[in-house]
Order: sequence, then structure tokens, then C-alpha cells
Amino acid sequence: MNPRSNPRYLAVVTLSMLEESQEFLKDLVDRQIRQSALSRLDQGLFTELVFGAVRMQRSLDYVLSQFSSRPVEKIQPALRNILRLGVYQLLYLDRIPPSAAVNESVKLARAFGHEGTARFANGLLRQVLRGRDAIRYPSCEEDPVEYLGLKYSFPGWIIELWMKWWGVEETEALCQALNEPPQMDIRVNTLKTSPEEVQRHLAERGVSVAPGRYLPEILQVQPAHAVIADPWLQEGMYYVQDESSALAAHALRVESGQLVYDLCSAPGGKATHLAQLMADQGQILAIDVSPQRLALVEENAKRLGISIIRTQVGSAAEELHLPPAPRVLVDAPCSGLGTMRHRPDIRWRRKKEELRDLVSIQKKILSQAARCVAPGGRLLYSTCTLSRWENEEVAEWFLAEHRQFAGEPFPEGFPGFAEKPWLRTLFPHRHLVDGFFLANFTKKLPQ
Repeated sequence: MNPRSNPRYLAVVTLSMLEESQEFLKDLVDRQIRQSALSRLDQGLFTELVFGAVRMQRSLDYVLSQFSSRPVEKIQPALRNILRLGVYQLLYLDRIPPSAAVNESVKLARAFGHEGTARFANGLLRQVLRGRDAIRYPSCEEDPVEYLGLKYSFPGWIIELWMKWWGVEETEALCQALNEPPQMDIRVNTLKTSPEEVQRHLAERGVSVAPGRYLPEILQVQPAHAVIADPWLQEGMYYVQDESSALAAHALRVESGQLVYDLCSAPGGKATHLAQLMADQGQILAIDVSPQRLALVEENAKRLGISIIRTQVGSAAEELHLPPAPRVLVDAPCSGLGTMRHRPDIRWRRKKEELRDLVSIQKKILSQAARCVAPGGRLLYSTCTLSRWENEEVAEWFLAEHRQFAGEPFPEGFPGFAEKPWLRTLFPHRHLVDGFFLANFTKKLPQ
């Protein structure tokens, strides 16, 4: 077994690294693909196995607990990940023959353990195979939180909050959508090329390409991993960005020549998109608390051929002493619950109490941002989460506390669910993009 060219072996290694480090899953997967000797086909299998095992972890452990003689939490970590991968293939990957799923898992158990480990894995997975049609979940009517959490693999606290805000049916549809393997969206850098040229280039590399749902500069690509090693990505012809996130730059309605503040800028996706919409004319000040992350903004701007972005280290939660600007963007730090299609590990990393802590930070940042907006100027607040605490409640608080601002209605036809004309929420199950929230404000002119 060659570790560098075996997708299942690399999947076990990656899952172990995820448990032992604070790195995000996507970063680990991208690095493994770049460093491996996997074929294009095996890159796809590796990606699906890792993301699937992390996404469905709670469900997989629930199934294992029904057949295992040992408590799942007592199983040695590498073996537990091997079993999760095996069960994931048996339950969710119809294209893989069950015999292959079991036999390859047994080989892995032997490689990461010994003959006894292999026998345990073989026996347990064959029990799951024989009994998979008889697996039962709690009743949705009697205990919807436990039912949805176990069936769709979400922590109970997330299910509870979503049910409180949107009801059982909407929550189930949202869970289903967030468990769907996502397409990858790319934003074409129209300063260098066109969507048509990028589409033609990727098609020549065997990548399936479709237009975005809402924006002309967005393309959807399949398979997602196919662009990681594409030279055009490194040359700045396009940038990986979900379409929901790209809507923020359009919502701010910038103009060429303007001064724009991006107060939580790193890694620079929205700042570079704003520069693109401004035809690289004007000035964008990108502020972030982390010098290391600001270096990413500078790196991305250079790669994309953008000259109008200047960076400044600073905390947006503290007074910035900036002259007023006609456009200010606050893409606030948030729980990221809307991104779980691409970042399934978020659901296991986040804790309920963190959301309240984030709300406090978001309010501080918005209060400081209010000082930076010129009269008649616009302030856009955005997050990539699905949490009313961090979204609607923060936006309503802002207007109540800052009477010099008013909600600014979005243009007609702007996508998303409109609870109020100046609010937009994009839901994965409704809009087929990552979950995202936008609140649009205008600073009133002096009377």
C-alpha cells in the first residue's frame, strides 16, 4: 500500500491530523492533494471520503454504537476513523461495492494496527452491512431535536436554535442542503480575463463549468478539487469564492474612484472583488487585526493585479480614527454556520456559548464602523452564518442604538429572503449557495 497514492489511507491520515490540530479541514485536504500522488479520480474519492466522514460523524458514530461491542469513544482513534470511513461508504456511497468498502477498511485496520484490529473491523463492518436496512432513528414527532441531530449529523444545540427560529420542516430542509456535496464557485477576475475565456480554459482541462446563479463573474465548477493545481488560479485569472459571499461587494454599490473601508478584510476576497467592480480606480483600505492575515490580502491583490488596496493593522472593535468614507464594509467575524457545505468541521468546532461572545464583538465593530461612514454614505454588515443572534438581532440593535442610520432597501431583484427590505438572508436549501446574511444601512444627511 503506497500511502501517497492510496485515497483511503490518506483519508485516515487527514482525519487523524484534523483531530490533533486546529487546522481547518479544507486546508488539510488541499495540502494533501498538492503533496500526494493521487490521480484525478482518486483525488475526488479522497475528498469525498474525508468531507463525508467529518460531515456525518455523529450519524456514523450512532450507527457504529448499535453494532459495536465497544463504546465508540473507547475505540482507538485511527481505527475509529477507519470504521467511520467504512460505514460512510456502506451507507452513502452507492457506487462503491460493499465488499470493496469492507475489504479496503480491513486492509487499513491491519496497516494502522495488527491482525486483531483487522478482525474487529471486519466483523463490525459486516454486521453493519447485514443490518443497515434495520437502522432506526428516534421519532421526529416525539423528539425532533434528537431525530434531526442523529439522522443529519448535527449537534443538538444547532438543531434547537434553528427549530426555534424557523420550525422543524425548514430546519430539516436546511440540514439536508448543508449535507449536500457543494459545487465550487469561482469569481472570474475581469481585470485580466472574461468568464468565457475562463470557461473555455477549464473545459480544456476536463472541468465541468456552469454560469453562476446571480452574478455574471461567477462560475460553478465540478469537480471542486480540479482547480487547486490550475496555473490560472495562481496567475490570478480567477479567485475561489462562493457566490453568496460575492454578493456583498455588489450590495455595497461602490463606484470607481471612491474611498472604501473594509474593516475585517482578511483574506481579501471581498476587498479584491470591490477593487474589481471599481475597475481598480480609487482607494480601498483593508483593515484586520492580524498582520499575518493581512499579508494574505496583499498577496491576493498582487496575484489578481490590483493596485488600489492598502492594508492597515488594527482592531475594528476599537476606534480607528479614520476620515469618513462613502462606503464601509463590515464582514464580521461570526460562527460560520452558513459555510458547512464547504467546512463541515465547523459544526463540531463551534459551541453555543461562542455565539453570544461573537455578538458582543459584532456590536463593537459596527459601532466603530458607524464613526467611519460619511453622511449619505453606506454601511454594509455581512456574515456567513445562519444565526438570528448574529444577524437580524444585531442589525436591529444597530438601528436602535445609532439613530443617525436608516435601513437602506436592497435594489429590486437582489437575491435572498427579505424579512425586511434592508435585510437579506441566503439559505442553502432555498438559494443553492452558502448561508449568508446582509444588512444595508445609510447614514442620514444632516438636517
